Amino acid sequence: MLYEIEDRLYVALTERCPAACRFCVKKVWGMQFRGADLSVAKEPEAGEVIDALNARLDRGGVREVVFCGFGECTYRLDALSAAGLHLRLHRPGIRVRLNTIGLGNLIWKRDITKLLALSLHEVSVSLNTADPDQWVDMHRPAPAMREQGFESVLAFTSGCVAAGLSARVTAISQPRVDLDRVQELAASLGASFLPRPPL
Repeated sequence: MLYEIEDRLYVALTERCPAACRFCVKKVWGMQFRGADLSVAKEPEAGEVIDALNARLDRGGVREVVFCGFGECTYRLDALSAAGLHLRLHRPGIRVRLNTIGLGNLIWKRDITKLLALSLHEVSVSLNTADPDQWVDMHRPAPAMREQGFESVLAFTSGCVAAGLSARVTAISQPRVDLDRVQELAASLGASFLPRPPL
């Protein structure tokens, strides 16, 4: 459930994902990432997440907690919200971020951005392209999310900004992807932009 990179502590809450991105390496790498096993055979309850976080954070050396794994953490909205709120109330020196594909509003069929703003400082949205057709081809979302997916991700991102969260759009450098257009789109949503190298 927990893995670390430098002074950041990552929390993998689920293996479930609403997309099958062409660039995702979880099957190729066998759910491993930099020596950490990101498989989640049994999704942890909120209390288990909080207990695990407290045990690690008590030892110090962590600057940021990031909800991120090979699954989409917004599927676990209750656990995410409870753990994030706990961190904000009891660990004020720790920054709390969510890495997401941005489909949380479609997953829950409602706007979840105001709820996320209670428990997070920042949201990082993996958008990867400014072209809606290319987005569908790259991310291969579940059929129920294909038609509205791209626009929902944009609305989610701007909603996070409106709710007071710091928002960042990321894009993996890939052939045929216009990173300048992605950066412009991110700016129009009120988000910063981070280009990422291929995994």
